[in-house]
This record gives sequence, C-alpha cells and structure tokens, in this order.
Amino acid sequence: ICMGYNKNVCKYVRNAREFAASAEGSHVTFVSNNTYENNAASLGECFERNAEGMLKNMAIHELALLASFYDVTVDNIDSVKVDKDFSSCQTLAGPSGKDFTDFDKVKFTIKTKTGKEVSVQADRCGGDISYAAVSDADGKELFRHSMPDEEDESNVSVLEAKYPGAMPYFFSQDPDYITVKERVANLCATGEEAKDVATIDIAIAALSVAEYLTPLMQKELSSK
Repeated sequence: ICMGYNKNVCKYVRNAREFAASAEGSHVTFVSNNTYENNAASLGECFERNAEGMLKNMAIHELALLASFYDVTVDNIDSVKVDKDFSSCQTLAGPSGKDFTDFDKVKFTIKTKTGKEVSVQADRCGGDISYAAVSDADGKELFRHSMPDEEDESNVSVLEAKYPGAMPYFFSQDPDYITVKERVANLCATGEEAKDVATIDIAIAALSVAEYLTPLMQKELSSK
C-alpha cells in the first residue's frame, strides 16, 4: 500500500540527502513552514481545523522522511532534544469557542539507537518556503535547497492564477504530487517499484513517532 507523503520524492529532500552522504559527519535539518498569521485568531482556527495536532498534520511529512531514510521508529529512538528557545506550544480558542492545545512551532533533534541523527523544524507562521539544510559538526551550514526553488517559481505563479485561494503549499509542491502519482500508477501498471514512495508501514511508523513525541515535547516546553 502506497501513501501520498509527497516530500519523500521532493527534489530538495533528495539533493540534501545526496549532499549529506558526501560530507562525512554532516547533519540534516528538514524545515517545514506554513503561512498562518501569528495571532490567536489565525492559529486558533488552525488548531481546531487540524485538531489531530501539528505532528500528525503539518510535520507528519517530515516524520515520514525520518522513518523512510533515517530508521526513526519509536523503538529505535535513543534520545530527543527539543529546542526550547525556538519551540512554542499554546492553548487557543478555535472558531467554535472550544480550546485547543498544539504547537505553533517546534524544533527537535532525534538520535537513533543505530547511530543516526536528524533534525526537524516546523513553523505554522514561518512563510511559504520549506527547505533542507546540511551542516557540519560545528553547526556551520554547508548546503541548502529550498522548495520552491527558482526552477519551480514560474509554475507557482501559473497555479496561483488558476486556483486562487488555495493553500500556497499546494502550488510549491505540485510537481511532487505529480511524481508520486506517476510512480504509483507505474507500479500498478508494470509492477515497477515506486522508488522512495512511502508505504503504509512508513505511515504507521510516522504516526507512532508523532504520538510518542507530542506529550514528550509538551512536557519539555511546559517547564521552560
């Protein structure tokens, strides 16, 4: 069973992974941004509409990357370091008047028992650019590839005009949705492996990690 976690096939993810593989001792950070306004009304609406929580919603794509390419599962997590200076968890009223507690931004680093280390950063109000960065052992950034990049920008402008009012991330990720669909269709038609496309097992692992991390990070942030 194939899943639609499109970032698994994204150009910026592939390029960052390839660069990191050529740079010994390097560290990858996957950064995901949304374009909500940084106020209680906008975030409260977001929290209610996405009541499953940020890690099962916005950042689930990054957790799928970790499960797919970095062996991250609940059983294989050795440690989780939460960046308390960056991360934020709030309780806000949604349009219904009910309160919802969620992260508006998070950053954390996971080390696995098998020796891999990777970071994730997600920000509901961070803008419409997502990227992957590779740094050296001292934290100096060596490489960054963004989505959309210059090659994709022209397509974004066309889609914005064609589908006004849609969420911006649909425009920037349009080529990747097409790639996922083509690879899955090819699998069905020819039996050829759908390279890098997430499976149901990856989805289960990612959701399990989200359920593991959410209370852990909420507890960490309550003490900052």
